[in-house]
Amino acid sequence: MSRLMRMLSAYVIIICLVINMFPIPVNAIDDQEAKSLTRGIDVSWFNRDVDFKKVAKQGYKSVMIRIGAGSTYTDPNFADNYKKAGKAGLLRGIYYYSYATNVKEAKAEAKRTLALLDGRKLEFPIAFDIEEEAAFKTGKKNCSAMVKAYCEIIKKAGYDPAVYTSTNSFKQYIDYDSISAYKIWIANYECDYPDYPHPYWMWQYQHKSVAGANTVGGDCDQNIYYGDSFVEATKVDISETKLDIQLGEGLPFEADLSASVGPDDASNKHINWYSEDESIALVDNNGHVTALDNGTVNIVASSVNGVEAKCEVTVTTPSTAIEIINEDLTIGKGETIELSAALTPSNSTDAFYLKSSDESIVYVNDDGSLKGVKKGKATVTATTDSGKTTEVEITVKKAPWRVYHNKLYKKIKVGDTYNMDIKLPKNSYSNHIEYYSQSTKTAEIDDKGNITGKSEGWCLIKAEAFNGKRTWTLLVVEK
Repeated sequence: MSRLMRMLSAYVIIICLVINMFPIPVNAIDDQEAKSLTRGIDVSWFNRDVDFKKVAKQGYKSVMIRIGAGSTYTDPNFADNYKKAGKAGLLRGIYYYSYATNVKEAKAEAKRTLALLDGRKLEFPIAFDIEEEAAFKTGKKNCSAMVKAYCEIIKKAGYDPAVYTSTNSFKQYIDYDSISAYKIWIANYECDYPDYPHPYWMWQYQHKSVAGANTVGGDCDQNIYYGDSFVEATKVDISETKLDIQLGEGLPFEADLSASVGPDDASNKHINWYSEDESIALVDNNGHVTALDNGTVNIVASSVNGVEAKCEVTVTTPSTAIEIINEDLTIGKGETIELSAALTPSNSTDAFYLKSSDESIVYVNDDGSLKGVKKGKATVTATTDSGKTTEVEITVKKAPWRVYHNKLYKKIKVGDTYNMDIKLPKNSYSNHIEYYSQSTKTAEIDDKGNITGKSEGWCLIKAEAFNGKRTWTLLVVEK
């Protein structure tokens, strides 16, 4: 049915003979499945003198016969093919190769089809064969209108109309809703099933040798006939519903998923795969998943009619080392602090948990924070989800019973900086001192006690230890 075959020349014949020496492998359906389905062929002048009895003996039940093309061409072998195919007991249909680029021309081709058929009986439909690039260039709306115009004339004449083209052309140039009343004959080679989301009457699935019917260039178009028994997919089963993949040196970062379409007798068992977030993970046409970045993403297996199953893929990066980065590891009795850690690699998704060597001195709270219980020292071990560890020593001192500094009154100029220089009683400690400015418009203070004059005026500055002990400074800011 290809355009190349219809424009055959001596040069093309030579090419086809060469190609036939190196046939292209076809995945399509397996032999057992093929035997359970009704198979057929389609022929034209390029098949020359077809031995239909030999074709029938090989198990083929139907034949689509080209009757003509364009505005003037009549297939010279049509009448002979029609007669011999009938004698061999094959179900006969015809197709008309279109060169139309508008509705008017499509209607003319339909009328010419009927004139050439001249009332002959058919067991199979009459198909409008739309393949020309000139037609597709006119756009989806026009192509759909041409199909409908042709098929309606055929229907009114009492025949069963159909439309033929490739899967991609159906999806790009033919609006299914507008032609769904007609039978769909779809062409898609070298695939398990066509990637088409609607029922089809017949599938041209391969171009392969058929004894007695090969073209002069070799091989013959072959079809699987579903008729009105096309079974829609109603479910998709996926091999995993949750999957964990780890990133990092020496780690796989890949995984394989499989899926199947149900019911078992579904006519189209093709699976489309896609990732809902390709920045986290990709999936190819065979369900092979490649992780790219940390996160969670759904990998979706979908039948061509939109039935889906999902696998939740979580991508993580385990740690190879951990380091505690707190500058100050001394706390007051009763004080609570949190430890901060740097994991290697920096994008590790690991969490870490803590354990104290002596919880009577340093206690690990349920939220992972540390509390000083009594004076002394304890070793705290940090362990990541991946089992990497590090140790730090925590010192617990008395809680301060007062907070003081040497300036209860201080003058500074706008733009100048002054540190409160907080003092605590000997052998007492507060890991964190909270600072507060009564008027940030007049003066600001950072978490180290550095005061900066902002504008002329005065305000109170407060410093407070973890246990509520505090002190104040009256700050005057001058120009």
